[in-house]
Amino acid sequence: MDSLILQTVIGLVFTFAAFSVLVSVLTEAVARYIGLRGEYLLRGIRSLVDGKSDFALRLPDLVRRTSRAPELKPGEPVQPMVTRIVEQPMVSRSADKGAAPANAGNAKLSVKDRRSLPSYVSGRSFARALVGVLVPDSTGATTITEVRAKVDALEASNPLKQPLLSLLAEAGEDVAKFRAGIEEWYDDHMARVSGWYKRHVRWISLALASIVVVAFNVNVVELTRSLYTDEALRGAVVAQATVSSNCAGTPAECLDDLRQQIRDVRASGLPIGWGVTATCSLPDASCNWFERHGMGSAGAVLLTLLGWLLMALATLPGARFWFDALSRLGTLRSSGPKPRAS
Repeated sequence: MDSLILQTVIGLVFTFAAFSVLVSVLTEAVARYIGLRGEYLLRGIRSLVDGKSDFALRLPDLVRRTSRAPELKPGEPVQPMVTRIVEQPMVSRSADKGAAPANAGNAKLSVKDRRSLPSYVSGRSFARALVGVLVPDSTGATTITEVRAKVDALEASNPLKQPLLSLLAEAGEDVAKFRAGIEEWYDDHMARVSGWYKRHVRWISLALASIVVVAFNVNVVELTRSLYTDEALRGAVVAQATVSSNCAGTPAECLDDLRQQIRDVRASGLPIGWGVTATCSLPDASCNWFERHGMGSAGAVLLTLLGWLLMALATLPGARFWFDALSRLGTLRSSGPKPRAS
């Protein structure tokens, strides 16, 4: 099966995949720079061990240059459980330089301090750190009786008490089984935190995609028109798409491979970038900025804005989604028509 429409779709999907890779790389770079993973890890642990946690991050907090002192509310402890857990060696050694910043999880941190936070804590490390906070024992010979006594002594309002009592009831007299229960409890909770993180990062990706789309003037409407009407361009893009559909590396590796391919298809006439229309390229042409770039009427401006919007939204599913789709379309294209039934 090798129809005109299928080739046009393959060309569009190839473009979506290429720019999704670029947006993914930029998003990861921004998330690392502002320490977003570490921040969400702390907020996730705090919501688990200290009760509800506000996951709303305002722009001033994301770009804060200096850390602030804890802002304690009435009845809150000076050092919440999340801070004590992060200071445990099993967790703090995952931080930059092996030490978590002061008041981690209990204060608004600067960008620099957030970057030093651990970006990942395993369920096993968390379980050992929590037991270490409940029953400090340098010998590592904590017994289930000691743990049960500490949990029973917690205040009724403590958000840890009921979950830990349930885990103790399941563990019986086996402290290893109790730790395993904590690991499972923690992993289930962090799976939800991962969803919150992805929803937040999606907004960052959309903002970056909008900047990239406008900077490169990637208009889906114009791309579709050019691919559908220009056979030579369509063939060149489909050929490059066939080569790119097997990209199985990281986004950064895929981006390196795609750079030259994008240059090749642009050289073939793919309408990406701020080119000047043929009419306005004439020596005696008198055109304003909008006319030079094909937006001389209100309708053309609206179509351009629509094309930009569709392109920015197309990057949200991610590069892997579009590469998988490209691979399936390539298989469909090469499969040929189904034989008629005899």
